[in-house]
Amino acid sequence: MIGITGLQSGAHLDAFARVTFAGAAMIPASFLSFMRAYPTQSTWPPTALLRGTLVLASVIAVLALSTPLVVYGTTMTSAGLTRQTGPLYVVFSLYFLVTFIAAIVVFALKLWRARGIARAQLQYLGAGIILSGVGGISANLLLPLATGRSTYSWIGPYFSVILVTMVGHAIIRHRLMDLRLFISRGLAYVLAMVVASALLITSARLISPAWEAESLFVHPNLVVVTIVALVMLSSPAQRFITRLVDPYLYRGIEHSVALTGATRRLSRLMQPAEFASELRQILTEVLVPESFTLLVKSFPNDSFERLSPDAPPNIDPHALAALQSRQPNTSVFVVSHGEETEDTKRTYAALRAAGVEVLVTLGRRGQLLGIVLLGPRRSGDAYFKNDLGFIESVADLASIALENALLYRQRIHMLEYSDRLLESIDSAVVAIDVEGRITSFNPAATKLFGLSDEYHGALMHVLPSEIGWALVLALSGGWRPREVEVTIDHVVRGIVHVILSTAVLHDDEKRISGALVVATDLSAVKALERNQRRVEHLAIMARFYAGIAHEIRNPLAAISNLVALLPDRFDDPEYRDTAVRLLPMEVSRIVRLADRLRLMAPSEGGKLSVVSIPPLLQDIVAIHSPTAHEQMVKIELHCADELPQIQGDPGQLVQLFVNLLKNAVEAMPEGGTLIIEADRSRGRVNADSVIVRVLDEGVGIDPAVRPKIFEPFFTTKPSGTGLGLSICREIADFHRARLTLLPRSILDGGTIAEVEFPSLPAGFSPV
Repeated sequence: MIGITGLQSGAHLDAFARVTFAGAAMIPASFLSFMRAYPTQSTWPPTALLRGTLVLASVIAVLALSTPLVVYGTTMTSAGLTRQTGPLYVVFSLYFLVTFIAAIVVFALKLWRARGIARAQLQYLGAGIILSGVGGISANLLLPLATGRSTYSWIGPYFSVILVTMVGHAIIRHRLMDLRLFISRGLAYVLAMVVASALLITSARLISPAWEAESLFVHPNLVVVTIVALVMLSSPAQRFITRLVDPYLYRGIEHSVALTGATRRLSRLMQPAEFASELRQILTEVLVPESFTLLVKSFPNDSFERLSPDAPPNIDPHALAALQSRQPNTSVFVVSHGEETEDTKRTYAALRAAGVEVLVTLGRRGQLLGIVLLGPRRSGDAYFKNDLGFIESVADLASIALENALLYRQRIHMLEYSDRLLESIDSAVVAIDVEGRITSFNPAATKLFGLSDEYHGALMHVLPSEIGWALVLALSGGWRPREVEVTIDHVVRGIVHVILSTAVLHDDEKRISGALVVATDLSAVKALERNQRRVEHLAIMARFYAGIAHEIRNPLAAISNLVALLPDRFDDPEYRDTAVRLLPMEVSRIVRLADRLRLMAPSEGGKLSVVSIPPLLQDIVAIHSPTAHEQMVKIELHCADELPQIQGDPGQLVQLFVNLLKNAVEAMPEGGTLIIEADRSRGRVNADSVIVRVLDEGVGIDPAVRPKIFEPFFTTKPSGTGLGLSICREIADFHRARLTLLPRSILDGGTIAEVEFPSLPAGFSPV
């Protein structure tokens, strides 16, 4: 600066030119040293190389000052300053360019790696140095080197004004200060009005040279200023200036406005992933960080779950969680050298290496819930005190919202788990409240009890009566069955065997809030039991038929012998008397065995069809009444005029009723009255049943043998086979009917054989 000023004075030109070049020789080396140390120390260039550069700069400066090896013969001509260059001028130029370019490379590397305040300082300071350096080099080095004249060298020093301006801006804006302390919104409007007015007036003068001469009553410049002021006060202009100026002066949205919006957005119930999206959007709108990472603690395995699209830094989350012990609950940490301790030095270093500037721990009631990691701001601004206050306020709201989100997710998971558990259970599960309304049921209950979605909230009378009574007794404490086998009436399937269990539900205050019933369908089990009984029955019948065949073989052998003697002894009176006496007796034995075989064996492969009970019973009574009358038994049929139809095999039904009728006749050796009743009964699931009863006046069934009466080959008759009731039970099961033997009253005596059939719906037609 002194050399340039001396050259402009016109005296001692050669001496001031040497001073100028001597000072210029120190600029690249100083710039390189400055870039190596600012804003943080770097390892390149090495210390030895830097010292060598400084020594070379000093040597060139001394030679330029004391010898004509760099510059000499400086004179002032009409075209400006001219000078002669010595043999070291090329060396000086190469040194200057190489060193300056090396400093620029160091600056670029630091700018690429720096974050936060360091990046902001490099952006502004670097811009000032580059602009001033490029201007100075162009005016004082490149142009003289190309033209051999220093005509524009006097401009070079003025480029330092750019450097001073940028440095001042960086100090005011980024040394933890806010421009709102210096520039108010009103001043911003005044500056905008001045700039707009100046541009308009300048443009008017360029377009119309007679601008000021055409004034009438008011100066045109005043008119322009007035119009600009009025426009600036309009709403569109204010919104435009706010969008244009506020991001620079106020750095985005006002914190108070943003905090109000954050309170509204974080106060609703949401899932953790949705919460992470909302929190990211809130912080991005105000602070615009380069990265946002949210780590949520998963309980009870004490691990961390990432809920943000940004890749998390390679840092142990538990090391970050350890920072919370310094300040309980929600805390905000600025990752800087000044706050480091021995315990946190490694963690802070890892955070800085990962590009994290602010660490926020979200906690409630002394328990860590999540960690938020914020990178540097994209604008290059630091996190000022008011920014950190905003983050802390949002963090307090976020910790509450995160706790609610985690509890909400936990509740949803529990409900989903319960739903999946209920869906996977094969047993029917139905829950009711204390008012008897159905609160929930699973698909198995839909299938077994005929429920559908519209039954949610309905009273439990839509359930089978056995299930409803079990729930009522469970609520009242009268009866709480555990794995009790009962039967229910299904609308379509008829009698269904189930295993029933109940439980009482309580709320948080241990008060009864409802009841639960679990019913396991035993249809498959009962079908297997029936198949097993059928297999056993077939095996038993095989042995029985073998015995019958043996019994038939004896009379057939006697008949065969008599027939074989017929040609030789036809005229023998003794033979004829024997044949006349034995043949009818043996044939009668065969007939009796055939009748027993026909009555004992159930018809296989029965086909179901629509059957009306009254005509069937009338035919059976008409056929067997004469035989019963011979045994002094009177048969009475009491049948309703109209009975619902049933689905069954007529042949098997005839066999069922005939077996029951013959058992009843045989139970009355002294005679009596046998009553057959057929009537309808209102079912328990809004369906009718047809009940047929056979009532005798016999000796009854001994209670000791009652559990065995349906077992094959069990009999109390001297000549019985023990298969009649067993076959009757099989026929009843085949028709989904219920066969029971009950004792009559003590006065009447005897037994009641009752068969209950499920009736067909009205208008049913077989497919």
